[in-house]
Amino acid sequence: MIVSLVVGIALVVLVVFVSRRFAVGSAGSGSSEVHAVRRFFQYLLLYGLLIVVGVGLSGLVGRLFDWQIRLAGDEAGLARDLAFTVVGIPVFVGLVLWSRSRFTGRSGEARSLGWAFYITAASLTALAFAMTGLGRLLEWAMGLNDYSGNAPAAVVVWGGLWGAHWWLGSRVTPPEHLRAHHLAGSLLGLAVAAAGLASVLAAALRTLFGLDEGAVLAGQGNPILQGLVVLLVGSPVWFLYWYLTARRDDRHPLWWVYVLLAGVGGGLVMAITSASMLLYSVLVWLVGDPGAADARTHFESAPTTTAAVAVGVLLWWYHQAVLRGVGQAARTEVRRIYEYLMAGIALLAGAAGLTTAVVALIEAVAGNEQVLVGDGIVNTLLAAGTLLVVGGPVWWIYWRLIHDAVTSDPGAELMSTTRRVYLFVLFGVGGVAAVISLLVGMYLLFEDVVNSVVGSETLRRMRFAIGVLLATAAISGYHWAVYLSDRKQAPSVAAEQEPRYVLLVGPADHEIAREVSHRTHGRVQVWSRTDDGAHPWSTDEVMAALATMGTDQAGADEVIVLSEAGGLRAIPVHRH
Repeated sequence: MIVSLVVGIALVVLVVFVSRRFAVGSAGSGSSEVHAVRRFFQYLLLYGLLIVVGVGLSGLVGRLFDWQIRLAGDEAGLARDLAFTVVGIPVFVGLVLWSRSRFTGRSGEARSLGWAFYITAASLTALAFAMTGLGRLLEWAMGLNDYSGNAPAAVVVWGGLWGAHWWLGSRVTPPEHLRAHHLAGSLLGLAVAAAGLASVLAAALRTLFGLDEGAVLAGQGNPILQGLVVLLVGSPVWFLYWYLTARRDDRHPLWWVYVLLAGVGGGLVMAITSASMLLYSVLVWLVGDPGAADARTHFESAPTTTAAVAVGVLLWWYHQAVLRGVGQAARTEVRRIYEYLMAGIALLAGAAGLTTAVVALIEAVAGNEQVLVGDGIVNTLLAAGTLLVVGGPVWWIYWRLIHDAVTSDPGAELMSTTRRVYLFVLFGVGGVAAVISLLVGMYLLFEDVVNSVVGSETLRRMRFAIGVLLATAAISGYHWAVYLSDRKQAPSVAAEQEPRYVLLVGPADHEIAREVSHRTHGRVQVWSRTDDGAHPWSTDEVMAALATMGTDQAGADEVIVLSEAGGLRAIPVHRH
C-alpha cells in the first residue's frame, strides 16, 4: 500500500513538473489552456495531499491523546498514519512553497478558478472533520460516549488546518471568489444547527409528555444531550460563516440562492411537510382508523414533527427578516425561481391530494362490502384532504405574488425564462402523465372487455389512472389558459423591450446588468468608470433613463446609459 501511495504521488508530481516546464516554454504564446491544465493538477494534488496529511497527522496525535502510545493491536493503522505523515508532509510543504512562488510571480494566480476550488474544498473538508471531532469530544464531556484520543486530535489537527486556510483565503483570495466558501459553510452550519435544535425540541417534548423513560440531564443515549451536542457544533459555524461574514457580502446571485432557496424555501418546505404529517395524524385519530389502541403509540412521532414545524418556521421567519432588512424592491431572477419553485411544489402536493381523493371515491363506489365498511377509505380521504388543505393555500399565496408581479411589470415577468420554463415543464410533465395514465386505463378496460368481465372491479382497477388523468387535466387546463394569455400579451410586451443592446457606463454592478437584460430582453454590458464620475444607481433608474429618451429616439436599438453627477443619461448609438 505504501509503495502504491508513493508511486501515485510521484506520478502526479511528475505531471505537474512537466506541465510547469511546458508552461514556461509556452509563456511567449500566452496560452491560457496550459495554465488551466497546470492549475488543475497542481491544486487537485494539493487538496489530495491535504487529506493525506490531515488523516496521518490526526491518527498519530490521537495516539498521544490516548495517554499512551499504542503500538500493538493496530499495526496497519499505525503504518498508514506513519506513511501518510512521513511522505505527505514533505511533499505537501514542497508543493505549497512552489505554489507560493506562483502567487508572487503572477498576479492572476489568486484569481484563478483552480485556487478558488482549492481554498473552498480544503476549508470545508477540514471544517467537516473538525466538527465531527468536536461533536465526539462534547459527547464524552457530557457522558454520552467513551473517551477517544481521536476526537481532540481531530479538533486540533483539522481545526488548525481550517484556521490556516481561513486566514490564507482572507489574505490572498479575492472576495468574489470566497462567496461559495462562505455560503457553503453557512449552509453546513445552518443544517447541523437546525438538526440539533429540532432534536432538542423533540426530545424535550417527548420527555414532557412522558414518552421517554430515564433521566433528563444525564446518562448515555440521552436524546436531549445528543441534540444539544449537534446544536453546539453547528451554531458557531453558522454564526461565523453567515452572521459575521456572508450576511454582509455583496448581494450576488449565490447570496440570494442561499437566502431564498435554502433559508426561506427550505424552512417553509420543512414546516409545511411536517405540519401536513402532524395534521394527518391528528385527523386519523379523531375521525379515521388510528390502527393503535392508545394515543401514546399513535402519536409516537408527533414530538418529532412538531419540533420540525417549529424549526422550519424559525428558519423561514429569520430569512424573511433578512430579506426585509436588505429590501426587496428589485425582483431578481433568483426570486422568480424561488416563487415558481414553491408554487410548483405546492401544486404537486395539491395534485397528489386530488388524485388520492379520486382514488378513494372510486374505491368507495366500486369496492366490495368489506372495503366500504372498513376505515381504510376514510384514512385515504383524510390524506387527500390534508394535501389539498396544505398545498392549495400555499400555491395560491405564491401564485398571487407572481400574478402581482405580472400586473406591475408585465415586460419583465412575461418574458422571463423562469416563467416560460415553469409553464413548459408543467405541460411536459402533465402531458406525459396524462398519456401514460390514459394508456394504462384503456389497457385495463380493454383487458376486461376481451375477457367479458367488465364491472365495478374494472372501475376499481382503473382508479389510479383516472385519478392522475383528472388531476393533470385540471392543472394543465388552467395553465394552458395562462399560457394563451401570455402569448396574447407577448407582441405588445416585446415591442416595449427595445433597445436590444445596452451599455452601462458607471458602477460595476453586474446584478443590475442582469436585471436590465431581463427587462429589455436584450444584451447588456457593463463598463466601469475609472474616474470619480460614477454614482450609485438602481435597475429602476436605468429603466427610467431608457424610457425618457426622446420620441424620435425611442426606436433606438443600441443605447449607452451613462452615470453622471446629475443622474443617468441615455445616449442612442449605432455600433459599426
